[in-house]
Amino acid sequence: MIIAGQNGTDHAWTIAATPDAFHGKEPVTVDVGPDGHRGLTIIFPEKKGEHFATAVRRAARFFPVPVIFNGEEMPFSDFLDGADHVEEWQGIRIGVFGRDLARYHDENVNFHGVTLKVRLPELQQCWHRSYFARIDVVDCAHLKLVLPARKDVVRNGMYAALIEEITRLYFRMVAAGGAHSLKFKDYHLGRSLGIDLKEAVPLLRPYAPSCADTDRIVVLAPDPVEAGALVFEGEGPLEEQTFARAIARLDRPPQLFEPHSAFTGYSWYDALRCIQIRSYRMEIGGTTEAKQPFDLFGANGRPDRLEVVLDVSGGEKTEWVLETDLIVQGVDHGSLDEAEVLVIRQSAITPSELTAFLVDALYSPSDDAEAGSYEQQERWFSDEAEDLSIALLETAHAADLNAIVRVVERELVWRVPREGAFLIRIDHRKISVEGFSPSDGAPASADTTSHAAT
Repeated sequence: MIIAGQNGTDHAWTIAATPDAFHGKEPVTVDVGPDGHRGLTIIFPEKKGEHFATAVRRAARFFPVPVIFNGEEMPFSDFLDGADHVEEWQGIRIGVFGRDLARYHDENVNFHGVTLKVRLPELQQCWHRSYFARIDVVDCAHLKLVLPARKDVVRNGMYAALIEEITRLYFRMVAAGGAHSLKFKDYHLGRSLGIDLKEAVPLLRPYAPSCADTDRIVVLAPDPVEAGALVFEGEGPLEEQTFARAIARLDRPPQLFEPHSAFTGYSWYDALRCIQIRSYRMEIGGTTEAKQPFDLFGANGRPDRLEVVLDVSGGEKTEWVLETDLIVQGVDHGSLDEAEVLVIRQSAITPSELTAFLVDALYSPSDDAEAGSYEQQERWFSDEAEDLSIALLETAHAADLNAIVRVVERELVWRVPREGAFLIRIDHRKISVEGFSPSDGAPASADTTSHAAT
């Protein structure tokens, strides 16, 4: 039963519509309704097990007319609540929001209470606020829904004009905000639409070498780009870690940034000089040899001198040579067996520092179920890197001793009393323990012997 008040009068209509009438299978009869009725009332039977309250509450949430269900007024929310900016255009309210992932994936179009997800433009900035839009249709007959599902908007001329208007609105907001970090292609689009945009503010992320384990990568906040700044384009963690150590040895390292291809086209970005590694040079026994970063020298012993040769692009391509004490060559994400670790004789690097370098440059965990947990893989790699570092910087014997102490500290020390002393003897893989007293004070045997697995 539908009762509808006649606008501007005290009269009303009454419609008793059957299911067949709704489907057009029989005519709908309109009768005179009760005088003084206001608004539109729908009366329908609710069968056992049916609960309409939730459906009505959802349908009424963004409906532009108050809805009362069984005497209770349903809550109403503005579909554009929380928008940074709202403009009305040809009967449509356009709300622009800053990047909010929780709302970004919700429905973004409200058709008089019917909400749906429609492809609308967004505008991303690299360092500044990004924007997306929601629209609330107020009175726009030319923006239509696809029938009968009503789950999408008809892609007609009105839809195309709406997309362009939203895009213009984004750029107008960016221009009004002053400083921006639009991608150059978006900046160019905004200018082509007649928006007076200045170039993006010169901001880039300071250079930080990547790690073979992506979970260890450090992402720095952008800094202002000053005159004389350089951009380093590395080819992977091995190159980048090697370069970072070399550049850090300078008394006054230059301002160094990560490349950002989205800014290519801006005059300030295109004017920056870019550096790349051309080759490595090694001097050993009076002989100098040059190799590509991914090639191995196959050095017999520790070198006397190591250099990183860089190409510097700009007005003219020039060469820049950095002297360093450490170069690691090989394939990215490879094993220690595949890498060549070169440390000059005069280097002051310690085994722990070299171990940390190798972990950053080469350790890449496997997600294979049989490879062990992340913690196990990291420990195994670190132990191997520590053994290699001590053997290279000291002796193989020192590496063996360190490995034995490491195992004892990790696996044994926590099991024995804090005080007292005892002796563990290994003789032809036979292990004997002497002087280890029981914790309860019972007398210990003179000699406790166990046999290691062979």
